[in-house]
Amino acid sequence: MDTTNTWTSTAKTLHWLIAFLLLAVWASVELHEQVPRGDPWRDYWMIAHFTLGATTLAVMVIRIVWRAGHRPPAPLGGRLQQRLGATAHGLLYLMVLAMPVTGLLMRQLDGKSTPLPGALAIPAWLPANTALAERLEDLHEGLLWNALLALIVLHVAGALWHHWVDRDATLKRMLPGRRLR
Repeated sequence: MDTTNTWTSTAKTLHWLIAFLLLAVWASVELHEQVPRGDPWRDYWMIAHFTLGATTLAVMVIRIVWRAGHRPPAPLGGRLQQRLGATAHGLLYLMVLAMPVTGLLMRQLDGKSTPLPGALAIPAWLPANTALAERLEDLHEGLLWNALLALIVLHVAGALWHHWVDRDATLKRMLPGRRLR
């Protein structure tokens, strides 16, 4: 285990960037749903959703690669808390990867390109399979989204538990600009 007692500034930056991106991805799809069909803003919000989703995927891959070469600080709390935390983190990582991948595959299998800003697009390169695209849509919008939300709530609840109940530094050492000694 690493002897440092806080996360590095890189780890903190990637953590909070992903948190911000997930919030923005969610907001963009919600805003898309509020705009009537035919309004150009509806397309704008969907392009924002695709772009933010792709960005989240890229940042998450960077985070995983970076984390593979950098040990985290020793976890706080009892053995059960540590195991639950490790499991929740692993599932969070999986969901954050699975959401944009299933979204892209859903469009691919629906025979659609994925528009990005500046008239760029990820072309459809997979053969169309509408039935599979519909199943991926159910997976993306239903199961994975709800699982991601539940894991985020669990993650935040765990951090608050550590802070208010255990009264340890778990939350403080992930806050930006904090360096614990």
